[in-house]
Amino acid sequence: MSFLCRLLPLPFRRRTGAKMATVQMPRDTAAAQATTPTLSTSALKVSNNDDLASLNHDQIVFILTAPSKKESSGDGYLIYSLVEMPSGSNKSDSEAEKQQPFKLEITFASRLPLDSGLNQFLLQGSDPASGKGSGSQLLPPPHLRSDPHIIVSTRSGIRLAVPFYDGVLSPLLGALGFEAVPDSKKHPKSEEGSNSSGHHRYNVTITENEHTIRDFASTHLTKDKTTKRTIILLSGDGGVVDLLNGIGEAQEHHDTNEVPTVGVLPLGTGNALFHSLHKLEYGKYPEGKGPSSLVLGLRTLFRGRPEGLPTFRAEFSTGARLIGAPRPIENDGEVESADGKELKRVNHLVGAIVASYGFHASLVWESDTPAYRAHGDKRFGMAAGELLKVSHAYDADVEVRMKGETAFRPLVRKGKGEEEGKYDYVLATMVSNLEKTFTISPASKPLEGQLRLVHFGDVGGEKTMEIMQAAYRSGEHIKMEEVGYEEIEAVKVIIKEVDPRWRKVCIDGTIVEIEKGGWMKVGREKGERLKVLVA
Repeated sequence: MSFLCRLLPLPFRRRTGAKMATVQMPRDTAAAQATTPTLSTSALKVSNNDDLASLNHDQIVFILTAPSKKESSGDGYLIYSLVEMPSGSNKSDSEAEKQQPFKLEITFASRLPLDSGLNQFLLQGSDPASGKGSGSQLLPPPHLRSDPHIIVSTRSGIRLAVPFYDGVLSPLLGALGFEAVPDSKKHPKSEEGSNSSGHHRYNVTITENEHTIRDFASTHLTKDKTTKRTIILLSGDGGVVDLLNGIGEAQEHHDTNEVPTVGVLPLGTGNALFHSLHKLEYGKYPEGKGPSSLVLGLRTLFRGRPEGLPTFRAEFSTGARLIGAPRPIENDGEVESADGKELKRVNHLVGAIVASYGFHASLVWESDTPAYRAHGDKRFGMAAGELLKVSHAYDADVEVRMKGETAFRPLVRKGKGEEEGKYDYVLATMVSNLEKTFTISPASKPLEGQLRLVHFGDVGGEKTMEIMQAAYRSGEHIKMEEVGYEEIEAVKVIIKEVDPRWRKVCIDGTIVEIEKGGWMKVGREKGERLKVLVA
């Protein structure tokens, strides 16, 4: 079987005009791995600049050199593009295609003109199966050479992780000579993660419940710390926090310990960490233009580099407990309730994004229902409207420790709640954005590791909405006189509320309920638990 034939999964259909193939992958993962396709390169050949000019550069993931010795068509290039289908916009005659939110398009080009701008997407390296080199950089990139592990979070966001793996990530990895390990017991590990056929391998974990990722981390990432490991996470921020809290204590010395690397493909709701890490990439394009978050995520996965992920530690008083959604959630026939079973006591959590009390924590908690989640990141605005009708002011004392200080001192509040000691918003963060366009901390830079505190007192529902709307305007809320914004070393929130509805805190999307009179204390961790791929 030819190299090109091995790359292109079935079924596919031809497009007119630019002469491309649209790859449609089966939804079932096992079926996707078992597909054996065939395709003639002549059907994909692009022979003139007009056709190449019609390609949307914002959709291109990467370009590979097509080996000439195995194809009668001669030298050429394979251009891989991701097309994302807005809900309800796919007018294809095929019902199967209507269910697919993604299309992977592969274009064959005989050449890449120097003035086309396409050379920037070329992955130069070698075909792992044939050993044919085409550049100085070996493929796959170093962070993908030692049996990477893919985690597909089935309940993240609006549940697109499975079709994205089936229809996009799996065939892209196949193009680089990877194959999934169907049974690790039958495929013992070998050096550099390649088997006897020359293929690189990867493992896949499909989440079954909310414990899968943390259990994976505690089982697979805590035993052998001398082996380089890369996790490809098809998830949102919740998947990152589960990994962080499952892998044990941070490592301050790395001469013998290898910190796992995670590549995030943003398939959650807010995707705060991803958007903050790629803020500089977004800034290269006019507003509303440029590659999508998923295209950027794939480019970072295949071309990025690992950097240490700064983290913070949130400690809680003795009565704190992890808690679920505010109303029952039906998951595969089982109902879990906030006041039901398995509410676990917790004394600390590790995060990399946000620790909050007040409006933000209530918003995350009360929007976490099937009805709201179906709307993606719009769920926050919908739930916010209901919360602002109540316009609750949160009864708490807040203390901060600033740079160069050893003791906590009372926070100087802003807003009309100064005398009453009440707050609407207390949020400590290490990132700039909580959503792609919601800039909560405009001074934060990717991976700098500085905690910043955003806060305001009892300003009322109308003013709270004004402040939130200003955050969508590139973080203009920090210029408002009601809003406090400063660098801190640590923050402590002592919660005095009677009603448990108003005693929730949020750590990277995980909700913890604090007992009356209890507290949350947040400070920067030393060392590293994870590295993260950045552009």
